[in-house]
Amino acid sequence: MKRILILLTLIPNILFSQTGPTASFIFNPVCLGASILLTDFSYPDPNTGDPIVTWDWQYNGSTISTQQNADYLFSQCGDYDITLTVTDADGMQDDTTINVEIFCPPTAAFINDVVCSGDPTNFIDVSSPGDGTPPLNSGSTWMYLFGDADPPNAVNPNCTATFNYAGVHSVIFIVSELQWNGLYCVDSLIQDVQVDSCFTGIENSSIINNKKIIKSIDLSGKPIKAKSKNLNIIIYEDGKVEKKLIIE
Repeated sequence: MKRILILLTLIPNILFSQTGPTASFIFNPVCLGASILLTDFSYPDPNTGDPIVTWDWQYNGSTISTQQNADYLFSQCGDYDITLTVTDADGMQDDTTINVEIFCPPTAAFINDVVCSGDPTNFIDVSSPGDGTPPLNSGSTWMYLFGDADPPNAVNPNCTATFNYAGVHSVIFIVSELQWNGLYCVDSLIQDVQVDSCFTGIENSSIINNKKIIKSIDLSGKPIKAKSKNLNIIIYEDGKVEKKLIIE
């Protein structure tokens, strides 16, 4: 009878032996330049209910935070192992390691052909994807902001726009690349486009005589007579630039 009682008193201790807390966390992937948020999802020993009292977040062997929830800004995109170690009030510990990814954004870039006011200018996307392997993925988006042009903006990677006056026009180009479950990585640039006042046809001598020419060069940059029959570039005192072909 005593032996049975001893067994009955030992069984509960075996069934409810302490195992310690369980470390766990969740995160949302981010693009380079944004801090990754690490949210603690650990839970205490179900047998003892001892609360978790310390959190130690580590990357590459170094502690990056001792808060329950952490955030960290990586300087480069790529895959990283993050380890969380939790300790409860009884000194019991557990840890878990999760691989997180920091996505590389694309690199926005475009090229355009020679620009004359009043003529359509072609714009071609030459952006590089985040992973470095062209082309940008199918979920990508593009946005050109031309300002005072027709049209004023465009959403296709390759498009045309017409500038109606000569001068320097700043074009804004924004590229967004879909990386993961609704996460877009974005890059943008502002690039100046030189628009010239181009003319090919019969030169009106009365107009040219009313303006002071400070320089006349050919397409290679060599000085040339203003009334040369070759295609030449004329720069006036007021800053206006014209490309002209004189026909007599």
